[in-house]
Amino acid sequence: MQTSTSTTRINPLRKPKGFEPTVQRWSAGIPAKHEAYFVEFLGIQGPDAPTLDASPFFAFAGQSLSGLSGPDVVDHARHVDDAGQLNHIIAAYWVDEDAHKDWAAAFEASDFWNDPARLSEACGYFRESLSIPVGRQETLYWADYPAGLGRSPNVATYPTPYCGYFGAMRDRIPLAAVETFPSMAGDRLAPPVRRETRGARWVVEAPGNLAVIRSATFWGNCDREQREDFEEKLRVPLEKGMSYLRDNAVPAGCCSLRYQQSIGADFNELPEAHALGYFLSLGHLEDWSERHKSHHAIFAAAIARYKKYGAANQLRTWHEVFVLPDTGQTFDYLNCAPETGLLPWFEARKIG
Repeated sequence: MQTSTSTTRINPLRKPKGFEPTVQRWSAGIPAKHEAYFVEFLGIQGPDAPTLDASPFFAFAGQSLSGLSGPDVVDHARHVDDAGQLNHIIAAYWVDEDAHKDWAAAFEASDFWNDPARLSEACGYFRESLSIPVGRQETLYWADYPAGLGRSPNVATYPTPYCGYFGAMRDRIPLAAVETFPSMAGDRLAPPVRRETRGARWVVEAPGNLAVIRSATFWGNCDREQREDFEEKLRVPLEKGMSYLRDNAVPAGCCSLRYQQSIGADFNELPEAHALGYFLSLGHLEDWSERHKSHHAIFAAAIARYKKYGAANQLRTWHEVFVLPDTGQTFDYLNCAPETGLLPWFEARKIG
């Protein structure tokens, strides 16, 4: 399994000497034969659930993702975006490059995705396709609640020595031993651009070293007391932190923050919520998590919970972070609201 880089470390670990985590966490190990893995976010947006549910998108996506070249893992989520649109996002993971390549070729040639009718419907559609080198990623799960990549039958999870302290996220990224991953688009987001995106298809040219995070909270195993404790003491600061990032893109360097309700394939709600965020760089994500009062409130509430319940804590959290290279990524938006995803922030070209 690939769990670390063989390159001689230049950048020192941030783990304090002798530090032992309060709670042991686990990470995904990718077989050494794989240099990267792949995540597709396929989305639809519209004014309401009946409009979304009537779209042919779900039949198309279901057929596409269930083929021989289909993904290892699929999950679903919904949220209301800044434009008041209901979004449904399918997240799909591949570890095998050839399988993903075959799937992507079929997707890109599909009649559905290329049909001009998509541009005159009540819904918008998007595809955010990520190619993630093993050295540019880290994951963090509980041993009894793997999620995302951790659910793939093609990876194994292992107890990471890097967890429970500020800086652990960077320490878990193999290439951080020799790379700092600076923003390739400047230290601060430029003011957003409002493009005429309705009735049009736009492809965004994203800069390298964007940091992408999926971060979730699962309360499905909580008894009544622990669920109430979560709702009263942790969920409020968590949602305030997500609201800060969503509403303060430029100062936070957060290009997009979707705080989503996880749902099943049957569209029923699951006892989990998660954020999907794009930051200008790993440093911008770290700056918020280590220095901003909204994250300090989340961290303090989480530590208080661990101290209160100890090993009996029933709440589960997980996250994944990808630092994207400047090649291999696709951000494709059809008939979307101008605020969608990365549309307002970077160079883009109109297709057709």
